[in-house]
Amino acid sequence: MKQTLSLFLIALGFTLGTSGARADATDELSRLLQPLGAISGSFRQTLKDEKGKVLQKSSGNFSVQRPGKLRWQTGEPFPQLLVTNNKNLWLYDPDLEQVTIRPVDNRMKETPALLLGGKVEDIRGSFAVANKKGAYYLTPKRKSAPFKSMVIRFDKGGLPSAMTVRDGMGQTTEINFNGLQANPKLSSSIFNFKVPKGTDVIRDE
Repeated sequence: MKQTLSLFLIALGFTLGTSGARADATDELSRLLQPLGAISGSFRQTLKDEKGKVLQKSSGNFSVQRPGKLRWQTGEPFPQLLVTNNKNLWLYDPDLEQVTIRPVDNRMKETPALLLGGKVEDIRGSFAVANKKGAYYLTPKRKSAPFKSMVIRFDKGGLPSAMTVRDGMGQTTEINFNGLQANPKLSSSIFNFKVPKGTDVIRDE
């Protein structure tokens, strides 16, 4: 069964208090993300069910730029492209010749991938954060969030090396990053999407 990027990227919404330890971890995570105004690279993504069975593997490349700009392109077996310019979001499926367009609201700005290019000051308002052996565990503060937890790991150079997201059904998405570039020069045009001729357009308001 085809799993869309929306399972990982288009999480909706995030009342847990933060202890002193979590506040310290939030500060640490913010300090790691703050210098990264932009990131680009490739990724390998694995989706597993609640028992750890692999449901799907994919790979692709991405670029993210603060605030809230993202281009996330997945190749075979199910090519997809997600683009947002912090105002609109396009989810394009070339196999179906279909693109879904929706406005970006505050809930989408709190999604896992956009965390890398979002406003670091928003982390404290959206997540409870804990540091366990160098990995940062983030729990959405809104119980209605469709994903339950997220883990971000960094390499020795201070760049994100992996993210793990667990959703409300117990499924886990593991993403490993490769060849990351910190603060590359990115053209604003890559964060806009021109709908190909003949593509069905679905507007999700």
